[in-house]
Amino acid sequence: MNPLPATGYLPLRYVLTDTLAVRTSLDPLRIDSEHSIGGRAQRGMLAAALRRAGRERELLDWVARGDRIRFAPAYPRLEPGADPGLPADSAPARALVAYPAPAHLYTPGKNGDTTVDVFAGTDPATPYRAVRGHVTLDRSLRAAVRTTAEQYLGRSRTGDRSQGVPFFATTVDPGQVFEARWQLLAADSGSLRDLAERVAEVLDEADGTLTLGSGGTRAHGGVSVAPADPHRLLSPDRVAHPHTRHWPPGAPLDLLLLSPALLVGEEGQSSPRALVPAVLDLLARRLPGSGARVLAHHVEAGLLGAYHRGYRGPMAQRWAAVPGAVVRLRLDGGLTADQARDLEAHPLGERVVDGHGQFTLLPVPPGGPRPLAPTAVPLAAAPSAGRPPARVPPPPAPTGAVPAAPAVPEVPEVLEAPAVSAVPAVSAVPAVPTATGGEGGLEELYDELLWNAASRPVRDHARSLARDSARGLAPLTPSLLGRLREVVGHPHRTPEDALTALGRTVSGRARGRADRAGTHKALHDRAVRALAGARLSRPGRPGPVSVQSWLGALADGGAAAEWWRDNRPEPPDSPAYSRALAAVDLSLTDGLPPRDHPSGLSSRARVWERRAAPRLALLLASSWLSEAGVVLRAAQEGRHDPGGGG
Repeated sequence: MNPLPATGYLPLRYVLTDTLAVRTSLDPLRIDSEHSIGGRAQRGMLAAALRRAGRERELLDWVARGDRIRFAPAYPRLEPGADPGLPADSAPARALVAYPAPAHLYTPGKNGDTTVDVFAGTDPATPYRAVRGHVTLDRSLRAAVRTTAEQYLGRSRTGDRSQGVPFFATTVDPGQVFEARWQLLAADSGSLRDLAERVAEVLDEADGTLTLGSGGTRAHGGVSVAPADPHRLLSPDRVAHPHTRHWPPGAPLDLLLLSPALLVGEEGQSSPRALVPAVLDLLARRLPGSGARVLAHHVEAGLLGAYHRGYRGPMAQRWAAVPGAVVRLRLDGGLTADQARDLEAHPLGERVVDGHGQFTLLPVPPGGPRPLAPTAVPLAAAPSAGRPPARVPPPPAPTGAVPAAPAVPEVPEVLEAPAVSAVPAVSAVPAVPTATGGEGGLEELYDELLWNAASRPVRDHARSLARDSARGLAPLTPSLLGRLREVVGHPHRTPEDALTALGRTVSGRARGRADRAGTHKALHDRAVRALAGARLSRPGRPGPVSVQSWLGALADGGAAAEWWRDNRPEPPDSPAYSRALAAVDLSLTDGLPPRDHPSGLSSRARVWERRAAPRLALLLASSWLSEAGVVLRAAQEGRHDPGGGG
C-alpha cells in the first residue's frame, strides 16, 4: 500500500453567533441537536462558502473529490477565564478540548464523586455508572454544553398552510466555542502549508456568512471560524496531547474513537463490532510484525443518519460504532510518536472524508479512583484571533509529515496589540497613495480589508453592551429577542431595509404581514411594554436608555448613519475597533490608530465608515440581540452572568 502524502491538521476555532441545530433524528417536527458539530455539517459549510465565492475549482478539489481535506467533528473548547462560575483552582491554564468520554470510564455508586477504569477490575457489589458527555484528555474538566428547548408554530411544507404546525427544537446556545482539526493532504510539506493558508483565507473571506446545521427560516447556525493559532496553522497531531507519545515494548495503550466509525462485517453488512478487527488490520498494514494483542475493548452501537436540506428528506441510516469506544492494546515492539501519528492519519471504516472513523492513541489511565472532574461551559473567552502576520516559511521537513513544534518560533516578536502584527509587511509598500486613489478593484479590496477587520470588534462591542446591561434586561425574554432576530434575518434587499423592519417592529408600527421591507407582524402590547421597560447601558454616554427607543430609532430608513455614530465603539472604552482598522489601513505607515481624531480612525477609514454605516449598524444590532439572549438565559437558569456584568 502506498503511504499517504504529506499530512497535517488545521485546528479551527468555532464561535457560535446564533443557535445551532445539528439533527440527531429524522422527525421533521422535532430537532434535538447534537452537543458536537459533525464533520459532514462542516463540509457543507465550506461547500456553501466556496460556491458563494465562485471558487468552483476548490469546490471540486476540496469538497467533491475529498482527497485534499478530511473534515473532523468539532468538540467543546474550554478556554482560560471563559467560565467565571468555574473554581479558580480548576480553571485551565491553556485551552483544552473535551472529547467523548472513554467507554471504560465509570463512576462508582449512584452519586459518586470519583472515576475508575473498569478495564482494570471492578467490585461486583458496587454499582457503576458510565461517565457520559465530553471530557478533556487529562481528565481535568468536563464540558457542559448549554442548550435551549423551545416550542413554536411553523408553516407546514405540505397540507394546509393556513394553520400553524407545532415544532419542537432543542438547540445549542450561541456564545460557545468548539474546536475541529481538519486533516489536510498534499504532495509535500510546502504544498501542505500552502493548502492550509488557502483554506484559512477562504474562511476569513466568508466570515459573517458561514452557517452550520439546520437553519431554514429560524436563523440557526451562524458561526465565526478562524484558525486556533494563526501564527502556526498546522499541527502534526490529531489532538493536542498533554503527555509524551512513546510506549516501550509491552506497554498497554488505549485507542479512543473520536467520531462514529462506519464499519462493514464479513458478510457485507454494517457491523460496529468490526471495530476490533479493523484496528488489528490497520496495525498489520502500518506496523507489520508489531505483535499486537487486544487486552480489552468496549464498543457501543448507534444509528447514524442525517437530514438533507437540499432534498428536504432523511438520508439512509446505518449502524456505527459511537464515539468513546475504546480498544486496549499491547504491542510487543512498542510505539514511537511518529508511528502513532502515522496510525492516526488512517481513519477506520468508510466515509472518512466526512470525519468518520477518527481515533487517537492514549496511555492507560493510572490505577485507582480519581476525583470526578468539574464541569465547565465552553464560552468564548476572547474574540477569535485575526489573520497571521507575515512569516518566513520554515525549511521543508525531511519526511512527508508536518514537523513538530519548532524550537524557534516562526514569528520573531509579538506586538502589544495582536491586530497590529500584520502591519510591518504592509508598511514598506511604497504604493500606499494609490490605495486611496479610488481605483476600482483596489478600492474594493481596501473596503473589504476594513470590513473584515471591523467585524469581530463590533461583535465584541455588542457582547459588552449586553453584559453591562444584564440587570436592566429583566423585562425581556429570550423568545422575544429570538423573534426580533427573525425580523433581522428576513431576506432583505439592503441593510437599510433590515434596520427599518427592526425599528418598526420594536416601535409597534409593524403591519399585519411582512411587507417588501420585511416588517413582520406587530408585537403584542405586552412585548412592546417589555421593550419599553428594558434598559440599556452604554459606556461613556449619559444614563441608560430603553431598548425600544434604542432600536426604534432605526425605524426611519435614513437613520442608520446617525445611529451608528451614536453607538459605535469609541476609545478609550472600546479601543479594539480602532486598532483593528488601523492594522489594515494602507493609508497609515505604522499601523497604529492616529491621535489627531477622537475616533482613532484615519480620514480614509472615516470615509469608509460613513459609507458602511448601515452594514455596521445591522451587525451591531443583530449581534446584540443574540448576546442579550445569552445573558437572559443565564439569568433564568440561575447561573452567573457569562460576562459578570450587571
